[in-house]
Amino acid sequence: MPLAPTPEQQLILQSDAPVLMVEAVAGAGKTTTLAMLAAQARGEVLGLCFSAGAKLRFQQKLHEECPGRQVSVMTMEEFARALLSRLAHDGLVDKAQFCPSEESLRPQVVAAAEAVWQRYEERRGDFDFSFRDNSARIDAMLALLATLKATTVARRFQEDLEQDDIEQIAERFDVPPQAVEICQAYERMRQLEPGVYLWQGLADLVPDVLSLLSLHPSALDSIRQVRLCLVDEWHDVNAAEFELLQIFRRQARLVVVGDRSQVINTARGADIHFSHLGFELGFPGAQRLELSKSHRFGISVAKLAARASGRKCQPMADTYSSVGRHEYDAAGAGCAPAVAQQVARLVQEGGKLSDIAIIVREADQTIAIENALLDAKLPYACDGVESYLLRPEILMLRGLLHVACGDYATLRGDKDVCARMAAALYQFLSIDSASEVWDSSHEMYGSGSSLAARAQEDVAQDPAMLAWLVGDALCAEAASDGGAARRWKQRLRQVVDEMRQRGAGEMQQDAAALLHFASQTLDLPAAASRAVVNRRQADSALRAIQAFVAFARQHGGMDVAAFLQELQQRQKRVGSQGFSGKRKQLTLTTVAAAKGREWPCVMVPLIEQGQFPRGRDTEEEKRYFYVAITRAMQALLLFEPDERNAAARSYLMAGFRKPEADA
Repeated sequence: MPLAPTPEQQLILQSDAPVLMVEAVAGAGKTTTLAMLAAQARGEVLGLCFSAGAKLRFQQKLHEECPGRQVSVMTMEEFARALLSRLAHDGLVDKAQFCPSEESLRPQVVAAAEAVWQRYEERRGDFDFSFRDNSARIDAMLALLATLKATTVARRFQEDLEQDDIEQIAERFDVPPQAVEICQAYERMRQLEPGVYLWQGLADLVPDVLSLLSLHPSALDSIRQVRLCLVDEWHDVNAAEFELLQIFRRQARLVVVGDRSQVINTARGADIHFSHLGFELGFPGAQRLELSKSHRFGISVAKLAARASGRKCQPMADTYSSVGRHEYDAAGAGCAPAVAQQVARLVQEGGKLSDIAIIVREADQTIAIENALLDAKLPYACDGVESYLLRPEILMLRGLLHVACGDYATLRGDKDVCARMAAALYQFLSIDSASEVWDSSHEMYGSGSSLAARAQEDVAQDPAMLAWLVGDALCAEAASDGGAARRWKQRLRQVVDEMRQRGAGEMQQDAAALLHFASQTLDLPAAASRAVVNRRQADSALRAIQAFVAFARQHGGMDVAAFLQELQQRQKRVGSQGFSGKRKQLTLTTVAAAKGREWPCVMVPLIEQGQFPRGRDTEEEKRYFYVAITRAMQALLLFEPDERNAAARSYLMAGFRKPEADA
């Protein structure tokens, strides 16, 4: 049923500006407003958005506001693919092979890495070029390539870039220079000459349309023009999409709606520039109107949202929302017990677990919170983030513990975890020629599949094969190894042998001591950098490893087999036989995954220096904080260090400690 427009929405509906930007706050009815515009429009209407989830919400709002109106809603990738089909129909381009999944693009990344490796020869240093069996590293490269294309940096790959140029790009995106060179080699392999593509992935569609239209400007005449173009979630737009909309619009009316305080999707190239000066430069004379009234929360949360964003934010009328500030001992028990205590209190007071969301800044921060919830027997579901027990860096450590004690009892029958554990060990511990060694020395394996794939299959059948994978295949040296690879393999062999001696026999050490030894002796920063390429993700993996070792210390004195049994029991409780089968459970998620969603009660833990904020860009961290707090509908609980640890407090909470902000 259509809603009555608010005064702000009426102004938007009455506007006849050729280009209109609607600046909204969280929960202000952005998509509903676009649906209202579609309902009153004449002529063909096109709706564009930046994700499948946003597309679904757009379609739902259109059904509510104008059920009889035909509006085509597409993601930007779908829109670009439709334009490419039009250009191919007109004979301006040969249709390239479309690769909708990352898996189909992995061989091309491997080929590009090998091409760059050949150029480096003995100068390749510590960078590991062995991508062939490491799907996680390949996918990380594809994610980097997508970001480079979204920000239009990849256009330069057809040039002969100097080393200084490559290093500048690497510094901007916080990756090794060799990773940028691999991306350049990949793109040159894909594009034989301007406008000629051998294959196209999702990330290629928009940049390729731009490239083709620059080569054939007259092709725009054959592209069907709509009367009204509506763009939702404008805060997710990237440079390539912005440029495409400039070109496509021509005489169409363009209305975009977004919340510049929610520009956090940097992985897809989202940039706040396109909500500020960049929009005015790209669309001169555009009108700006606002949706400043939220339909999600009351005055207390609205005040905090206004402070966090520096913009006006009006509350929903006749709606009460509370804000609670809770302190914890940052140098002692930490934040997790305080969070679990507050969840238990809410449940005791009659609250529903399904109404509660715990939103952390990064995935590595869930470890202590998950364990606190498990200890308190509070059901939870990880949403948009995987439980720490199944993340690669933790599965790698669990695999080392199994090899150290020689006990695989808790893995038997769990083929999925066995396969994932083998993949994690390969992802973090392999380097250079491990696949060659496996192929030549382990005859029981047939040809035709990679080391990583075969290892996953065989460890799933027999978990004891982890001993061979870690103690032999990944440690074996080959003639093609460089100096860094040889040093790593020698160290890995020494660490594995030492862990076996310490993990068995009469003088066996507990799990915490073994994990501490492995984390201190192995060069885990280098391993993490090889595993994920992006330095920020590598830092997150290292933080997760440190948190897991700290959890093991809490079970000091527990032998390795008993600790592995404890982990299995915890895994079962969050698996298919445990919490996920219950309807009433709270949500544990990250800020990035929570964007676009809402819950009656939201808890934001670990608001302290080094945790939240996490990055150096203070303005970006404020936007992350704004997204986190504006997910709350009725209650918002913020957790920060107590007075004794005031030096650790986050600048994000400045001004939030006044009495009126507490409930």
